[in-house]
Amino acid sequence: MADKEDAMVALLQIEVDGIEVNELGGKLECSPQEGQECLNRLLAAHKVELIQVDGALRVKMKKEEHAGLSNEERVLLTLVDEGSNKGIWIKNLRDNSGLSQIQIRKALKTLETKKLIKAVKGVGTTKKCYMPYDAVEDVSITGGTFYSDRQLDSELVQTLLSVCVAMLTNRRKQAVDRNPTDLLLQKQASFATAGEVATFIRDRKILHVPISDDDIERILEVAVLDGLIERRSDGAVRVIDQSIIRSSPLVSVPCALCPVAIDCAAGKEINPCDCKYLTDWLASK
Repeated sequence: MADKEDAMVALLQIEVDGIEVNELGGKLECSPQEGQECLNRLLAAHKVELIQVDGALRVKMKKEEHAGLSNEERVLLTLVDEGSNKGIWIKNLRDNSGLSQIQIRKALKTLETKKLIKAVKGVGTTKKCYMPYDAVEDVSITGGTFYSDRQLDSELVQTLLSVCVAMLTNRRKQAVDRNPTDLLLQKQASFATAGEVATFIRDRKILHVPISDDDIERILEVAVLDGLIERRSDGAVRVIDQSIIRSSPLVSVPCALCPVAIDCAAGKEINPCDCKYLTDWLASK
């Protein structure tokens, strides 16, 4: 039976993403019962671990740095690894692990000390979430282009807003100049897509930070809320007639550019009541 265990270890060292448990017998050319017995011994020796992937139970080699961890630490590390670069909140760790608050805090401290996980604060909250130590934080955590050190970069937002409106203003003027007697063509030619606006900004190297189409889409949405531009049913936008533009403070609302706004609601981990950025914004008005 030791030969089967060695064969399983050798196989798992090759299959770094693991193997589905129900495939072990076929891979090792043994009966399902023999495969299960080998797996149980390797699990007891802490040489392998079980993970859930798309609803299927898989077995994979345990990382060397996991050696010496307690059962509680292993459970939490697995959950943190599953959260990947988007992180996992304390509440989710408690709900999914079945561990007490004291056990969780003790285990997390050990995992942080061993540099297996790290605690980070996401935008819109002062609470911590946990992710693998080497993970590059997802945009939902960092805030993306419009945030610097978790703070909304209002100057960058205002600059981009001005550039977008200026580009659309020029497009509308050109549409009128080229079609002086055709109001329908004037209107059609005044519109631009977010991709066209983004390409205009990138080609002219107006900013020294990378700008994506999605970034521009978010800026355009702010401009729509601020009454500077209007959006067509297909998503294209055009500047509103300057004579009817009204001033609005909406452009500075943190919610308009918050990457986790869709997850923000009363009673949730991320909520308006605990949002430092919204509180600071309201205090400044």
